[in-house]
Parts: sequence; structure tokens; C-alpha cells
Amino acid sequence: MFVPTIDNRYSFDRIVSSCGLALWTSTTPWWRGLPHHGRVAGMVSLSIAVVGAGVAGLAAASCLADAGHSVVVFERFQQAKPVGAGLLLQPTGLAVLERLGLREEAAALGSRIERLYGRCGPTGPLIFDRRYDELLPGLHGIGIHRASLFHLLMKAAEARGIALEQAADITEISGTESRPVIEDSTGRRHGPFDLVVDAGGARSRLRDRLGAPQRRAYRHGAVWGVGRDTGFVRDALQQRYRTARFMIGVLPVGRLPHDPTPLNAFFWSMPVEELDRWHQTDLTAWRAEVAAIWRETEPLTRQFTQHGQLTPARYAQLTVAEPIRGRLVMIGDAWHQTSPQLGQGANMALLDAAALADALTLHATIDAALPAFVAQRRNHIRFYQMASTVLTQFFQSHSRLTGPMRNLTFGPMGRLPWLRSEMVKTLAGLKTGPFSWSRPEDLAGQATTGQPSIAFQRQEA
Repeated sequence: MFVPTIDNRYSFDRIVSSCGLALWTSTTPWWRGLPHHGRVAGMVSLSIAVVGAGVAGLAAASCLADAGHSVVVFERFQQAKPVGAGLLLQPTGLAVLERLGLREEAAALGSRIERLYGRCGPTGPLIFDRRYDELLPGLHGIGIHRASLFHLLMKAAEARGIALEQAADITEISGTESRPVIEDSTGRRHGPFDLVVDAGGARSRLRDRLGAPQRRAYRHGAVWGVGRDTGFVRDALQQRYRTARFMIGVLPVGRLPHDPTPLNAFFWSMPVEELDRWHQTDLTAWRAEVAAIWRETEPLTRQFTQHGQLTPARYAQLTVAEPIRGRLVMIGDAWHQTSPQLGQGANMALLDAAALADALTLHATIDAALPAFVAQRRNHIRFYQMASTVLTQFFQSHSRLTGPMRNLTFGPMGRLPWLRSEMVKTLAGLKTGPFSWSRPEDLAGQATTGQPSIAFQRQEA
């Protein structure tokens, strides 16, 4: 695969806002219906700097503003903009967007994805054919262009009055044990703040300045592009494989905000040594190579007439064991990054954003909230980093053994009811460990107790 109520958890039963008093039952996630800038009675409003205006940063800014905090987002580029082609919003990410009031708009811009379908070559063995609703009725993902998701998150931040400082490349931080001050590349200082959130992505400068571990580069990368829809099934992420070295994927991603044209995201995975020579590739020969594996892609690949229409991407694995440095906390790819084999990156970032806001709401001090946030997210992150690393060997590696092993075993394993269910849970981003999982709404609104909701306990029973 490559993708692109417990009583003490909801211990308070009232939210104070400009709309007055709202009541929830113990089985209703507290964030449902939460008005903008609503906050728990008695909570102190914090001054928070968010470094980075990507998915993690913008989502965190809105979640924190909804919790009553004063937020400023700092973006290194002159104009904040999305990077990448398309992505698959899993049920987990969609639950966070629902919390932010963006789910319906995401559904309108994106393409509803019901299943993952993958096979080896044009006529080889079936590897995957999994539907989300095999697990829960109505469960699905949404394929969406990164520009569309960025548009929604930026609009949400603007609606909440969140300040955005652009052309502010934050490179230094001081005073992390009390009230941190950040400094940009021009020497301008900003702050002090009560808290700094590093959402600077895979190449976070703040993280690297603080002595983060070395990134472990994967030996495979990919080229990504977006083309007009040419008749592919619009409700499925489809993939084709050739050994473990090459993989093709097509994901319907809906449309751009101001253009009704339906689009497909296309990716071609290859070893990094070939990726390094991509700009020298004969595109006519390359299109023929792709068509030999998957003929139906020809109308799509014919739209790519220049190398620059397909963007090279390289991947690495990195986890900061302790993402807290006093009053600095890392989220998203600044904290954890891995292979996109399971397509969880943006969804993980959205969950981090929601969990951080919840931790600050439910704990009296920052010093108590940050470790609780990390503890809440750690198992989920650890499982997906492990699973992505293992599965990458079967789909993007130089091994001569893993491809045949995959072809022989993945299809039959998928016919076993328990394994089939576990595969769908893994695809949907719901696994929190080898033998545990949570519903999307619990992961998106879960407090830092680390316990499932009563409703989930009943379902598991």
C-alpha cells in the first residue's frame, strides 16, 4: 500500500463561549458542535507561536484558537503555499476536519474513496482489494489535492482571526524553560510566548538546531504529478506493482477550489539512483514502460510532456524520542516522519494538532499538558512507523525475495476474516498497536487519558 466516552475523559459538561452554555452527554465527543473560540471555564488563554503553515501548523493553529488561545503562525516563505500533489484523507484526518467544521467542504472539493485495489502488473496476482465499509458502515476516505486542503485550512485560520507572519524563516529559539523567544533568519526576534509549536515539517530548522537525530533516508523515492481525470474509477486508490522495485498509483483527488475539472494524482515509485537521473529520462520510453505495467494509465501519462510536470520526492524516517524542549513541542513531520507507504502523514499531523489542543485544555499547566500530549500520541505513531517500515520492504525495495513473497501471501491472507479486518483498520489509520484500535472520532477528540470511549468498549465487547 502507498497512500497517498469515557466519563473522566469528558469530565467537564459545559463549554463557555459567546454562544452561552452547551451541554454534552458522557458518550458524546466534547468537540462536536464546539463554537470557534469556545473554551473550558477557567482556562487561561496562552500566547502560542506555531512555526510552519503546512497541514500540521494550520490545523494546530485553528484547534488552539478554538480552545481560546492567542495564536500566531510563522511561515518561512514569502507566501504560504502547499507542497505536493494529492493525498488521501483517512477517516482519522476527516474526523479532525469535522471538528474544525471543514469536512463537508473537503468532501465537496475531494473525491470519496471507498477502497484500495492493487495487483501485480496487468494480469498478475491480486494483492489488495479492501473496502473501508467492511469495518464500519459509511467509513471512507477522501482523495484531495494538497492545494485544496491548504485552501480549506488557511480559510479556517483566517476565519478565526489567526495572525500569519510570512517571510519569517524561524531559525533560533531561546528561553525555552520559561517564555521562549524565536528569531528569524534576518535576526528579528518574536515573542516572548507561553509556548512554541514546531510544525516546520520534515526539514524543520528548529528541530535540527536542537540536535535532532539523523534522518534515515529510504532507498526508494517517487515522482508525483496531477492530470485531468481520464475515466479511472473515482472511488478507489488503485496501484500496480512490478517486483518490489516499481509501483504505480492513481488517486482521484477531486478538483481545485476555483476549477471544476476533476483530477487524478499519479505517482511512479523507483529507486533513488534512478530518481537522481529523472531529468534525463526519455519520457516516450518511460510512458511505454508504465503502459506495459498498466495500459489504462496511457491517457493520463500522455499529459506529462515535460519532466517538470512530475515532481521528484525522497523519503526518510526520523523520530524525535523526546519532542519537548521546555516550552517547545514538535508536531507532525517535525516530530515523526516515515515512508508514505500507508499514506498517513497528513492524517497524523491533523491528529497531533487536535491532541495538543486537548492536552492544553484538560491540564492545568503547560508542564503537565505537553508530556500528556506525547503519551497520548506515542503508541499510534509508533505503530504506523513500524508498519510503514515493514511494508515498504514488500513494495519499494531492492530485494528479490519480498516481491514474490508478497505475491504469494498477501492475497490469501486477505481472505482470512481477522487479517482482512486488521488490514482495513491499518489502512484507515485506526490502529494504536498490534492488537488495539480506536474509532476515528475517538482518535480525533480523545483526551490524554489514553483510554477508549465507553461506546468503543461496548463495540469491542
